[in-house]
Amino acid sequence: MAKQTDVNEEEDWNHKQTLKAAVHYTVGRTCEEVGSELGVSFNKQVIAALSELTMKQITVYAKDLEAFAKHARRTTINADDVKLLVRRNPDLANHVKEMAKGIEKSKDKEKKKRARKRKISEAGPSKDDANTEDVQET
Repeated sequence: MAKQTDVNEEEDWNHKQTLKAAVHYTVGRTCEEVGSELGVSFNKQVIAALSELTMKQITVYAKDLEAFAKHARRTTINADDVKLLVRRNPDLANHVKEMAKGIEKSKDKEKKKRARKRKISEAGPSKDDANTEDVQET
């Protein structure tokens, strides 16, 4: 059993290191883009500090999102939890609300599409469908 725990801990550590590397790379690329626009450069210590700060903030956000979902007696984090997380940043809150609206609209369209397909399949083939099949066979 101790061996299995060690393996899980090592996998977790490897996963965290992979995430840290991805965040560090992304922060570095973002610094390059911003630096080229502003005509400045960021040294490696600044990029490392920003990466570490980003990882710590992401960890705090993850814990908060889990707590919001748990408080609502859910096991899945949803858009309402994210809205609650960003509520103190008006610009970000508006952006998240707009994104959530867009996602809801696309979900509604998909539901309507599925309902139409279901309705058509339940109705069976129409006369036009039968005529089309006859034409295709000849």
